[in-house]
Amino acid sequence: MESKILTRSYLETLSTQELLAIADDYGIDIPENLNRSFIITELIEVSLEFADEQKEEDITASDENAPVHAREEELPESYNETMICAVLRNPAWAYVYWDIKNADIQRLNSDSAFKGLCLRVSYWEKEEDEKPLESFDIQISLTDRQQYILISPEKNLLRVDLAALYSGKDDENLAVTPKIQIPKGSPLLTSLPGREVDLSPAVEASSMRNLLTEHFEKHRESFSQI
Repeated sequence: MESKILTRSYLETLSTQELLAIADDYGIDIPENLNRSFIITELIEVSLEFADEQKEEDITASDENAPVHAREEELPESYNETMICAVLRNPAWAYVYWDIKNADIQRLNSDSAFKGLCLRVSYWEKEEDEKPLESFDIQISLTDRQQYILISPEKNLLRVDLAALYSGKDDENLAVTPKIQIPKGSPLLTSLPGREVDLSPAVEASSMRNLLTEHFEKHRESFSQI
C-alpha cells in the first residue's frame, strides 16, 4: 500500500464507513461504536509511522553494493625524517617510536666506527637538571621503529634518546624526546617475576603474578635494568 500522511482536515470530510475502510487498509482493528475523533487520531498516527518506515526503506534498501573507493596510496613506512617520540601507556609502560632519514642511515653505514643504535632511557629528578639520575641502553637495529619500555617505579621524569654508538669516539644523539612527567603508579607493575611481593587477596585473584611474568618474557631488556 502506498503510504501517505493523512491530515485531520481530509479525514473529517469522510464518512465513518470510509474511515473504517482506510483503517482496514492499514490493518487497524477498530472496535465497534468507537468515537470518530478517536478513529481519525489513530489513522493520523499510523500514517505517520508508515511514512517514516517508508523513508528508512528508501534509504537502506538497495540491490547495489555501496561504492568502495580504492585507496590510491598507503602510508609510507618512513617519512624520511630523524625523530623520536615517547607516549606513556600507563604509569608502568612507555611506548616509544622513531624514524631515521635515509641520509642518516647512509652516513652511519659508511662510518667504520659505527657500532649500532640504542634507545638511551634516562630518569631525571627535575626538568631543569642537566644530568640524569640514571640511564640504561636498549639495543635496537637500523630497521626497528618501535619499542615498549618498562618504567622504573618512583621516578619523576623520563627521557628517551635515539643514540648512535661508535668505537673510539663519543656516542651521537640522533633524536631526543622531551622530558616526560611520570605519574605515580603501583610498584607492583615493575616487580621482577620471582621477587617476593605481598599481594592482597583481590590483587592475587587478578592474576597479577601471571601478568608480571608475561611482561618479563616479552620485555626482559627493561626488567634487567631495574
